[in-house]
Order: sequence, then structure tokens, then C-alpha cells
Amino acid sequence: MDLAICIAVKNRSNLLVSQEDPNVMYRHLKGRLIPSPSDYVWNTDIKPNMSVQLRLLPNFLASLVAVKKPEDKWTVILIDYESTDINIELLCETLLKDKIPYFLHVQTKAKSFDRGGGLDIAAQIAKSRGHTTLFFCDSDMFCTSHDIFDKAAEVVAVGKYYYPICFSFTQADHAIGFWRDTGFGMVFMKLDDYFATNRWMHNRSWGWEDRALHDSLQKDRVERSQVDGWFHQWHPNDISFKNKEYAEKRQMGQGSVY
Repeated sequence: MDLAICIAVKNRSNLLVSQEDPNVMYRHLKGRLIPSPSDYVWNTDIKPNMSVQLRLLPNFLASLVAVKKPEDKWTVILIDYESTDINIELLCETLLKDKIPYFLHVQTKAKSFDRGGGLDIAAQIAKSRGHTTLFFCDSDMFCTSHDIFDKAAEVVAVGKYYYPICFSFTQADHAIGFWRDTGFGMVFMKLDDYFATNRWMHNRSWGWEDRALHDSLQKDRVERSQVDGWFHQWHPNDISFKNKEYAEKRQMGQGSVY
């Protein structure tokens, strides 16, 4: 499958954060939290003072390299909103060069991060480069098997949109989590199908751009399924962390997009 892996990012490669109490943050999921379904050994950098060094994007890119098969025709299209936490060009060269082709576009002079706008730019770049299939995803994901790409190829081949369900971690040690079956941010689709949609809306705050795109799709063409080996890495779940790079620092619901 010819695939453009589209990611929009700002400062998700080298962050020092505090842990939160998962019993408080995820109390609404009581009864759904289970041990990790994977025996993968996570290299979690928990400091003596219990702060955590997050390397979300490097982890994700390294995981793509690890599961890629020789026959895979992948290109990573990365839209970076002038990250200051790492040299993003050096990161891509170090992790991806001679392993997965990549295209790095630095969005300069933007007032703030814009996930939806960045993913749309990635799709336009994919179109200009002749790619046929898109995978819109976040910088904080992680894969330990090729299963997600095998399933996506089957679904997209029959003209559907594929939303994989990931296992989302609630603790910094990546020991406990839940199957996140309510997310809409990660989706595979044919490039021509994307440009026939309303496309990604722009963000002024965190959230809703994914719901807006999903809700605009023809429902009988949407397929969701749980996929082994597809994970959402732990990071703080509070709105201040999620909104740190956006123009608006508050949760705005549908008002987050325009």
C-alpha cells in the first residue's frame, strides 16, 4: 500500500512533565482499566523526583521503522510548527534516513499550533507527491506490530474509512490502560476520498477537528475495530497540557475549530 503517514506536531519530542494521579484523572473509567495487552518493554524515563521525560514523537517514528516491511511504500509527512524542544530535522534524519522516506515541512510564522490545519497541509503535500492513501495520526502513538496497516489496507481497498481503536495508557509506566473506542483522530483513507470530504477544520484550541471530519463522512463507509499492537503513549491528560501550544488555553468544544 502506498501510504503517506501525516503528522502535525509542535514540541512533542523532549518534554519534562509531572505525573498525575490516575485514580483521580481516570475515575470515570473505573471498571474499564486493564493491564497492558502487550509484553513490550517500555523504556519509560521516570526521574527520581517522579517527573517523566517524554519522547513521544521519537518513540513513534522509531516504532514505525521497527514494524515496517520491505514491501511497504510509506512516506512520513511531518508538519512541524517550529518546535523548540528538539532539532526536528536532525531527528528525522537520525531515525528515518535510509529506512522510511520522509518530507518535513516547517510551518513558519504561525501564531500557534493548528492540528487540523497541519494535517490538511500534509494531505496537500501528499497529493502533490502522487500518494494514493493517507494515514492521519498523532505524534504520541506507538505500534508494536504491522496489524494496523494490514487491516487498514483491507478496509481502504473497498472504499471505506478506517478508524483503528488503540490501547491508551493511563500511567507513566505504561502498565495500565483502556481500549479507547471513542477517539476519532487516527484515520486511514484514500487521498481522493479525503479531498471529497469537508477536510480538516482549523484549530484555535484542542479538540473537535477530528469529530468534525468524522461526522461529515458517510456512515456506512466508516469502519472501526480494535487493533493489537496499536497504542497511545502516556502523557498528562489535563487540558493545560493538551492546550499548551494552541492559541486558546481553555476547553471550547465545538468552538475549538473554525
